[in-house]
Amino acid sequence: MTGWTAIGLMSGTSVDGIDAAILRSDGYRFDRIGHDGVFDYRAETKSRIWAAVNDPIAHMQDRAACSLLDKMIAEDHAAAVTALLDRSGIRPDLIGFHGQTIYHNPEGSRDGSCGYRTIQLGDAALLARLSGIDVVHDVRRADMIAGGEGAPLAPVYHKAIFDQLGYPLPVILVNIGGVANLTYYAGGNRLIGFDTGPGNALLDDYMRQSTGQSFDQDGALAARGVADRDLVAVWMSDAFFAKPWPKSLDRQAFHGCLDAVALCTKSPADAMASLTLFTAQSIATAIASLPDVPKKVMLAGGGRHNRCLYNMLRHQIGSALAAPEHHDDAGSPDMLEAELMAFLAIRFAAGLPTSFPATTGCNRPVRGGRLASAC
Repeated sequence: MTGWTAIGLMSGTSVDGIDAAILRSDGYRFDRIGHDGVFDYRAETKSRIWAAVNDPIAHMQDRAACSLLDKMIAEDHAAAVTALLDRSGIRPDLIGFHGQTIYHNPEGSRDGSCGYRTIQLGDAALLARLSGIDVVHDVRRADMIAGGEGAPLAPVYHKAIFDQLGYPLPVILVNIGGVANLTYYAGGNRLIGFDTGPGNALLDDYMRQSTGQSFDQDGALAARGVADRDLVAVWMSDAFFAKPWPKSLDRQAFHGCLDAVALCTKSPADAMASLTLFTAQSIATAIASLPDVPKKVMLAGGGRHNRCLYNMLRHQIGSALAAPEHHDDAGSPDMLEAELMAFLAIRFAAGLPTSFPATTGCNRPVRGGRLASAC
């Protein structure tokens, strides 16, 4: 296949590490090179990221802290690149660098709440110098200038996967990271994408606050509890869920749910069961809003490992939901976002659009990204 080889880098809003994957593509079809990995942030980097997530505006106003964290994130991503390339023996043409999201609110500068609509940290120019490889970065800005939400960006890559593997249509891929999002594809230009609601963010944050653990391993704690369906119904009455797609969310969008008196008085197991049902219900509601019933629903992202969440989804979605370990030839679902960043970098190099009106709400197909040269 002619085209480019790129290494994609993604650290999601769960801040659980840097995913890196190598892809070769012409911007339409792709080949997996077979090399990927997850690389840790340094402890200090992670601590500073969480402080920025908890108060992103104050962070951006502290120029010294902002500059330092941009540098640290770039250094950790450069270390991930070096480790993966040493292991693979491959020299890619490009790096697709998402940066670390600490804030995303597409209404931010419109409703006067702050001067920002989306914030991704990381010094792309430094990453290019440290790695010696050109870096495509800042992938959301052009879409937002064109009236889009800036998210989700995954549908264009998911479509390439569906086209290449010949899945029965319509098909849905749900990615469950800190926020959950889906891609719906029914062939041709019938491509839809949007954030569905909370993913792992509320689950992980509750676990950290209440148990000291970073996440609910396999959904075991939630599986022992009883969900409060009335409380979930209150949460589901939020205007976001009635809003038509395209739409997107910040990781912290529903963080106030953790302070609800009805949740705080529950046992940890019952609280986790309720929060897990909230994620499952929001995904199922989003799927029900789509034009046609899907023939297949696939899961990706860290949330697919949560057996309690999977069982709740299966109860609501039915047999169309593929088993969490069901990969076919789609590669590792845990690496799809890193592969996405490689694919977006290649689409940028090829002069091809990366987002579309039905996936982000932009007013035209948009080629997102900027190039930081290694020279």
